[in-house]
Amino acid sequence: MSIGEKIRELRRGKKLTQEQLAEYLSVSAQAVSKWETGLTCPDIDMLPRLAVLFGVTTDELLDVDRRRIDREVEALVEESLPLRQQPERAEAFYRQALERYPNNEVLLNCLLMVIPDGRAQEKLRIGQRLLDWTGDDEIRHDVCRLLAETCRAAGENAMAEHYLEKLPELYFLKTEVAAGLRTGEEQLAEIRKTENVCFRILTEMLALRMARDGAERYCPVAEELLALYGAIDGDHRDHAEVLAAMLNG
Repeated sequence: MSIGEKIRELRRGKKLTQEQLAEYLSVSAQAVSKWETGLTCPDIDMLPRLAVLFGVTTDELLDVDRRRIDREVEALVEESLPLRQQPERAEAFYRQALERYPNNEVLLNCLLMVIPDGRAQEKLRIGQRLLDWTGDDEIRHDVCRLLAETCRAAGENAMAEHYLEKLPELYFLKTEVAAGLRTGEEQLAEIRKTENVCFRILTEMLALRMARDGAERYCPVAEELLALYGAIDGDHRDHAEVLAAMLNG
């Protein structure tokens, strides 16, 4: 199979038109058509961008190592976490990263997190694009959550319910099951992941109760929870900071 035929196969697998692929790559639709028909080949500099977009291996499109890219993107996301307290800086960071890794699903999802709800149409456009072609359930669920929140903030309650209905019911966490099955350091890692999720949910639900019923009633609970976060090993600083702000507010 020629590289043009491979591009056509991968494009169709992503349910993209030639025009959409051209837009993502900042080239003309005619250029894409010429690649696919074998009249021309994409420039060597274009191949990594194509490979990242389609999520293929080094054997399929020359020199792109998918696992290496995943590691590099993971490192970028870790680097970006402190910036999320300043959404404008975080957005600039993710947009710059997306220039290097065009249409990377993880980076697009991160970008979606920091775009303010006031730009609802832009968030919906990016989010719906991700929903249309991501194969990652974790990203799909996170996008649905973000879009539901954005629609609610915009007063689009029917659309918020539409995205809410796409989220699965929660019966148990994978990390919760893994913590009971694994041993040693692997078990500890799963315990910490599960605790982090549970602590986040507890903090968010307590904040909602305080906003709904009054802060004074729940201050003792927040203080006990803050002490619990300090007593259990692991990095729970984000949750502790939220609780401290709630108590001081």
